[in-house]
Amino acid sequence: MKPWPHGDPDAVARAVLAQPAYRHAPPSTAVAPSPSFWQILWNWLVDHVLRPLFGPIAHVLGSAHPVGAALGLVLIVIALLGLAFLVFRLAVAFIGPALARDGGGAVAGVALDAERTREDWLTAARAAAARGDYARAIAALFGASLAALDERSIVPFDPARTPGEYRRMVRQATRPASAAFDELTDRFVRAAYAPRVPARDDFDAAERAFAAFEPLAKR
Repeated sequence: MKPWPHGDPDAVARAVLAQPAYRHAPPSTAVAPSPSFWQILWNWLVDHVLRPLFGPIAHVLGSAHPVGAALGLVLIVIALLGLAFLVFRLAVAFIGPALARDGGGAVAGVALDAERTREDWLTAARAAAARGDYARAIAALFGASLAALDERSIVPFDPARTPGEYRRMVRQATRPASAAFDELTDRFVRAAYAPRVPARDDFDAAERAFAAFEPLAKR
């Protein structure tokens, strides 16, 4: 056998591999790193929300026809409006009840305005209770307590105040009456916003709270 033109191939290969560039090869791995939680979440969002929602639109936009491009833009606007509406409904579903429990100036059609006196509210409460409309009756008792606070110059009436604000002001202005007022306010909030319809026992408890509150509500 004739020798290889440039020497023994095994010797050449060993000489090449002995060079520094081949002696320290960069480390590598065949195992991909595990995706992070946010990457998994983003991949799920892309696969199950964005791609089904915007995939057809992207296909239409890819069309060279101007009508197809215009239709794609219209579909994008509709999709974004639908997404915004969905976010709004979710926000209302989760945040709305919490805001309602702290706010609210009326219940079951009973406006808590300043035109009625304490006696007017009590008359309305008794009439509503006689009809079995205990939600209105409890709201009227709460209105009577606000009217009493206003008539006695303890806490001026303000229809913009929330029940929570009234509780804090009563606690500061007439602390002996605050426990009974808290009980009455709780009854009012539950009657206004709880899913369960108030019963006679709920009205009786609110009436007892009002009876305990009234003589203590003084400066």
